Amino acid sequence: MVIFIGQTEHNNKFYLAVCDSTGHGVPGAFMSLLNIGFLSEAIKEKNISLPNEIFNYVRKRLTESIGSDGQKDGMDAILICIEALTDNTKKITYAAANNEPILIKNNSIIKLAKDKMPVGQGELIADFTLHTIDYKTGDTLYLYTDGYADQFGGPKGKKFKYKALNDLLESIHHLLMQEQHHQLNQTIANWMGDLEQVDDICIVGIRL
Repeated sequence: MVIFIGQTEHNNKFYLAVCDSTGHGVPGAFMSLLNIGFLSEAIKEKNISLPNEIFNYVRKRLTESIGSDGQKDGMDAILICIEALTDNTKKITYAAANNEPILIKNNSIIKLAKDKMPVGQGELIADFTLHTIDYKTGDTLYLYTDGYADQFGGPKGKKFKYKALNDLLESIHHLLMQEQHHQLNQTIANWMGDLEQVDDICIVGIRL
């Protein structure tokens, strides 16, 4: 799958999307271009403000563009919206398709809710859910795709897995972001050893 990160500001709201499009190579790149274009169209041209409604719109446009006859084209994605409020606080809403955001609060890890369906054709087609993140200053939010957890390595050549990734994030979340980046890179490099990287890897960390 092909990963892309998109960000934009519109009507005093900041949007950040971490997405993993179906396909590899040229087909994957084409799907990513479609997804990026439809996300931008929803926000900037259609003035859709809520992340879940943006995902609903993108799925509709994908279906119109590539059809719905059994194809599994689309993306797993997280889209967050950060809105500055008048009392110097921020409201953060999000929608999540298959991938779940991770919040570290009071030194504990919280797996935030997700919809178990892609933005595109899947076994389940329903409206996406709008979620609000309850946070305080100093909390850390992570958005990631499946590449890190699915990487093979270690003494038995097995997947790294999500629990190990979340445990790692919990253990390093107090570090500066640059130091966290180094620790994540070093850990996965040691895990892989001489094995090849099997998928694109993306982890975005946000200090709230």
